[in-house]
Amino acid sequence: MKSGLWKGIICFFLLPLSAAYGAYHHGGDTDSDIVLQVYPEIEGTKLDSCALCHSGGQYQKKPGVFVELGSCQWCHYSYGYDESGDIDDTLNGYGVDYKNGGKNFAALTSIENLDSDSDGYTNSAEINAFRFPGDSDDDPTKVPAPYVIISRDELEAYFPYHEQTMLMNTHKSGDFYTTYGGVPVADLLDAVKIRETATGITVFAPDGWAQYHPLYEDSDPLMYHVYGQYPQVEFYYNEQADVGITDEGWCDYSAPGLENLVGGEPIHVENGLQMMLAYVRAGSYLDTGELTEANKLDGEGPFRLVPPQKNPGPPDQRLSADDQEVIWPFGEDMDHNAGFSTRSATIIRVEPLPKGTTDIDILEAGWNYVDDSKILIYGALDPLKTILGKLTTAEQIILESDIGCFHGRSDKKNLLQKIKTISKSLEKGHEQAAAHQLESLLWKIDGCVTASKPDANDWISDCDTQSEIYWLIHEARILRGDF
Repeated sequence: MKSGLWKGIICFFLLPLSAAYGAYHHGGDTDSDIVLQVYPEIEGTKLDSCALCHSGGQYQKKPGVFVELGSCQWCHYSYGYDESGDIDDTLNGYGVDYKNGGKNFAALTSIENLDSDSDGYTNSAEINAFRFPGDSDDDPTKVPAPYVIISRDELEAYFPYHEQTMLMNTHKSGDFYTTYGGVPVADLLDAVKIRETATGITVFAPDGWAQYHPLYEDSDPLMYHVYGQYPQVEFYYNEQADVGITDEGWCDYSAPGLENLVGGEPIHVENGLQMMLAYVRAGSYLDTGELTEANKLDGEGPFRLVPPQKNPGPPDQRLSADDQEVIWPFGEDMDHNAGFSTRSATIIRVEPLPKGTTDIDILEAGWNYVDDSKILIYGALDPLKTILGKLTTAEQIILESDIGCFHGRSDKKNLLQKIKTISKSLEKGHEQAAAHQLESLLWKIDGCVTASKPDANDWISDCDTQSEIYWLIHEARILRGDF
């Protein structure tokens, strides 16, 4: 594993996970307003979304092939833009209980003590822990894996720019040569400090597309690696293939800069061809991806993960073309690298997820990253920054809490001092001390979670405040335990 090439700048990238979410509230949607008035603390978090009450679903594209959709896409697919479907088909358990309760303020409070998703936790307990009360796979014991969020502006500011001219060879849609610019994925992973146990990455687009890549070169021709250069390629040109010359062509050679290339000669790429996270194509930012009414992704930006060819070859004819009597007919064994790229990449999961952690909602989170030109990287990362972020959040909540929320007058001060001590232990690498300190702190703030009321040992007497602090410290402990 490469050393931390960008050690020291990662502090710029760590944002609260809630910053990744921003609700899409439909016009005329009064339910979202009601929810935020009852639970103002969830604004901007993952709960501030359609997924609070609506579930995803799947449809059969062809026999044996199913397409999985997130809650927004599933609602548009099954209920329809024309509202001709049955909205009840899109509701999760929490949404059903809210609807049956009257879809108003009283309905929300009346279902707080229900367990709508039957996962063993009441709706109020899950909402306090910022977990979906209608999703049995998301409960307060699950801890989001360590993560960082990086914007395009930060990529441009802190990473050396890499540019490579390359062939994107497709199966069906037409091949093209172009010049992509951005950041080698290896540099990106070095910056976020992936763990020695990491084995690969899975890259997601907001429409649910996912593609796995091993960290290191693999003998499988369909496995495109992250670390290491790819073979140098030659420029393949023939007028028969050029769509700019003949309607029967299948390769686009029109990108700026290609006019200086000569067929049969090598394409020079400074620092070599690498798997890259591109944000520029032919000198301009990538066109932002958007979802069409047919649930198809249109566009490729703000980021596209681009693997070069492992086994360089020419742009071969489309698979669907009737005429294969051409200079480069379609070959099943040709390297069709374009099909292993990810358009509008928004999330990179570093595999495997650490013990005790959970995924985020892939199908729900991505569109906000597209809008904001950001990418989230999570999974097998060094958790220190994430832990310190949770402790800082807990500290801020305590500072802003009224003295009446605490059991004794000195308990607010004791809590703040305890959290500062834990943070210092972690920063100094005193892991065993930090583990003991986290465990002892939980014992002082656990009554409301374990018994629904403060106990004699608790430093916080207000259950709402105590629950918020408890789950933050609980998550920090789980993450620390997997150092």
